Amino acid sequence: MPLSILYTLATGVKWVFYYIIAYRKEVISKNISNSFPQLKPKQIKALSLQFYGYLTDQLVEFFYGVSISEKEMLDRVQMVNEHYISDYLQAGTPVVLVAGHQGNWEWAIHRLALSNNLYDVVYQKLNNPSFNQFTMDVRSRFPGVTLLEKRESILATRERKDIARGICLAADQAPQKPESAYWTNFLNQDTAFFTGMERFARDYNYPVVFVELIRKERGKYIMSFEPIANPDYTDLPKGEIIERFARRLEKSIIQYPEQYLWSHRRWKHTKPDILSFKW
Repeated sequence: MPLSILYTLATGVKWVFYYIIAYRKEVISKNISNSFPQLKPKQIKALSLQFYGYLTDQLVEFFYGVSISEKEMLDRVQMVNEHYISDYLQAGTPVVLVAGHQGNWEWAIHRLALSNNLYDVVYQKLNNPSFNQFTMDVRSRFPGVTLLEKRESILATRERKDIARGICLAADQAPQKPESAYWTNFLNQDTAFFTGMERFARDYNYPVVFVELIRKERGKYIMSFEPIANPDYTDLPKGEIIERFARRLEKSIIQYPEQYLWSHRRWKHTKPDILSFKW
């Protein structure tokens, strides 16, 4: 089915999501209002509707990705500054790529697979086995990307440490154990971050690059790369790499607020009085 028709369907689904089934409506509204306390109720509603439009577009784009051609994918996702990755990899140095839940990360995987570099993508296994397998099949349509289940990623990284490739992480998910997370102020709120991204970088002395994927128009994205940390990390304060990621992602969200995944229960944890994590 042509993407233009799918977008027409997505527009209808947006109103169903918002007005009829109210998909995570309270979560979305609360996340937006806490992140942007200066917004008035009408502005929060307007931004929520923009987000629902973005979310339903993502949904149809995911299914469109089942059959999209290499040529069309190259046209729809433009990569900027990939030389930051290529320079490291050509020198034999793996790179940690960190991103937030912005833009269309499913298309980002396809686009990375069609580049001249190798990439490992760490993913969270879905609860539904059938849909998890379907998602895996879609993500692995094109060569160039190796999918690593999150629980296996530490061992796999050790085994693949001599392969020059990018290691892609969605680094803005809510940790399951808030007491062992790294906490910082993010979008006006105390926010927990996984420490794994920084541990990867420090343990293997890998550089870290921020990935931004922004939609410029329906079906057209720009994926850009920006170094945020380079080894040696001996004199870099612990937590600084996470801080740099948080600040850069925050800047992008403020600039493109409708493209962040507000339906995610990102702030479900309250900061504990005592933190137990150690580097």
